[in-house]
Amino acid sequence: MRPSPQRVVKLEWLTVILLIVNFFATYSFELETFRLTRMISLAVLVLYFLFHKRVKGLLLVMAFAFFMSREVGYQFFESLWGTEWYMASAMLGYLFLFLDRLPFIKYGFSIWIIVLALILIAATLTILVTLGELARPNLNSHAELIFFYGYGIALIFLILAAFYYNHVLNSTRSLLYTFMVFGFMMSDIAACLAYYNKVTSLYYVDRGFFILSMAMLTHFGLNLHGAKRERKDLKMLR
Repeated sequence: MRPSPQRVVKLEWLTVILLIVNFFATYSFELETFRLTRMISLAVLVLYFLFHKRVKGLLLVMAFAFFMSREVGYQFFESLWGTEWYMASAMLGYLFLFLDRLPFIKYGFSIWIIVLALILIAATLTILVTLGELARPNLNSHAELIFFYGYGIALIFLILAAFYYNHVLNSTRSLLYTFMVFGFMMSDIAACLAYYNKVTSLYYVDRGFFILSMAMLTHFGLNLHGAKRERKDLKMLR
């Protein structure tokens, strides 16, 4: 079933409203309200997804569940358990999204794709190590550092999956997925720099990309017509 234009427009308007609310909260309120606004915004998108979609893929639902779990940890980020909960939940959310796209990573390998993937791995690992060195003095335990790198590595796996998924199908849906993952990356980098390097203006970048990426994930999950076409394409590739 193709998602109706009306539904897509509704999601677009909802996204615009959530962006305005979150930018206003970032500008006007203290940290507690700022974080709570983000959690409520994600809950709205998750409920929108659950309400509109009749057939729900387990892996995608699990990813949404862990992203909601991350928001719980975010409310208590200054406590030891809150930081670890936040990072572990984000890591699992990204891994479930990676597993959801895993069937598309078995086809179309070539030398230049492998070379590009290695370049992408080197670039993202460099960013991760740089951010890790920035965050290390502010982490409270060795376990937090492990979770930090686990979180980053899970995102790198997801970036590679998005890159290869788009290479295999080269569809509007796969391109949307790639933009979504790029948004996750930009949000996480901005949040890390904003929190650990005290560049508070980057919270706007973090929040903007976070809302846009979660909205794109919602649209991706609701696009049953695109998912059906992908299953047909996958059968042809086998």
